[in-house]
Amino acid sequence: MRNHLLRFLRIIGMINAHTGKVLSVLIIFMTLILAYEVVLRYGFNSPTHWAHEITCAIFAAYSVIGGGYALLLNQHIRSDVIYARFSERGKAICDLIAFPLLFMLLILIFVQGFNMALSSTLARETTCTMFRSPLYPVKICIPLAALLMLLQTLALAIRNFWLVIKREELK
Repeated sequence: MRNHLLRFLRIIGMINAHTGKVLSVLIIFMTLILAYEVVLRYGFNSPTHWAHEITCAIFAAYSVIGGGYALLLNQHIRSDVIYARFSERGKAICDLIAFPLLFMLLILIFVQGFNMALSSTLARETTCTMFRSPLYPVKICIPLAALLMLLQTLALAIRNFWLVIKREELK
């Protein structure tokens, strides 16, 4: 049982870790696009019609999909005034109390995001700008992000449950 759980948890962690690494490359592309725009706009007085829109789309994808990776690294914001004083087991109990609310929220975001992304994809929705870039790839990121966070939350819940019941970390 323990080995199967560990394998499952490693797979989830690996998915979110690789996703985070891919996302970090998007920041490089975003920076290059913005630098290109600045050079054209201020150096040659010839701004692009697409650079701002593309960087906004990249940043939107980066922002939402990075949630699972941030959860993997335990980098989400929390109020540590009281939480930091708890033992590891006490923190695990607090997290287990909060997880059902997080699961419900993530399932809601996944379902609503999926419906929104499906509708946008079927309509081939585009932005209302002169560039008219496709909007549905960004909307597809919403259910994907919810799924990645849901998986990582499940992994954390399993680890915390193990810690509370067995009084040892699942490593």
